[in-house]
Amino acid sequence: MGKGRIRRLGVVDLHRLPSTCPACPLGPGHQPGLDPRNQEIAAWARAADADWGFSGLGIVQGDRVVAYVLLAPPLHVPRVGPQSGFGLNPDAAVVMALRVLPAYAGSGLGRQLIQGAAARMTRTPFEALEARGAPGATPGACCIPPAGFLEAVGFTVIDPHPAHPRYRLDLARTVRWMPDLRPAVDRVLDWVRPLPPAPAGRTHQRRGVRLGSAP
Repeated sequence: MGKGRIRRLGVVDLHRLPSTCPACPLGPGHQPGLDPRNQEIAAWARAADADWGFSGLGIVQGDRVVAYVLLAPPLHVPRVGPQSGFGLNPDAAVVMALRVLPAYAGSGLGRQLIQGAAARMTRTPFEALEARGAPGATPGACCIPPAGFLEAVGFTVIDPHPAHPRYRLDLARTVRWMPDLRPAVDRVLDWVRPLPPAPAGRTHQRRGVRLGSAP
């Protein structure tokens, strides 16, 4: 299974994400395959699109998104929910969801997404990525990556909450400790292309929008 190609995900692409958990940051109405023009999309996703030109990154095989990470500006993270806006640092973009489909688990796609997100964020005013983690190494919901995964890709605990500790990945330290990431910053701008349009002929009849499960 190859690593696949990283693509930018914008609000118009979120309908292509696989089915999701009840706590999905896009809200309980998310239905894969529905036309995003007919959906209530979370305000944080629209804010990310407006600020950065994307609200996440996806890894695509064929026309299928097999892994993705969703990111939000800290001021737009909802005050209620798994990534609650309380206590967020204004210098860090927030990982709202991270998911790798089960068939692709263990193939390095989660790490590839975090590296891609870190590389892109070095071109913004933000200095870090932050996320809440689920204790242990097993996947939780799409919006709560396992703490073991976050630690393995370089995040450190900044708020040791008993249920969902908050983690931070400092971008300056990451680039300093990983010399190969600096050239990756430029490479990622070549890799990360808009998601290709969905194949013609698909119809979208219902309404809603939200996300998936774990890395």
